Amino acid sequence: METSIKIRNPEVTDTELSKRKSNAIVPCFGMMTQVYADRAGNAEIWKVEGNRRIDFATSIAFVNTGHRDLKVIDAVMAQLDRFSQTFHRVAS
Repeated sequence: METSIKIRNPEVTDTELSKRKSNAIVPCFGMMTQVYADRAGNAEIWKVEGNRRIDFATSIAFVNTGHRDLKVIDAVMAQLDRFSQTFHRVAS
């Protein structure tokens, strides 16, 4: 688990980010929670305000592997070293 201490901007709160999101994203995209993550590890999320929470509202991939699982990170980095995207009509 990460133990580094970060200096947080006290102006960046879930409430402030929610306002910014409302101004930038069309309202047809809903959010079940108004939680904005600063970082995550395994089954935990640290909110931008510094509070640590257990992630019960995660997407399906993280339910199986946790956030930032080292095996997954290593596999992603190995893939990115080879190429980042292929599609039968576009390759980059």
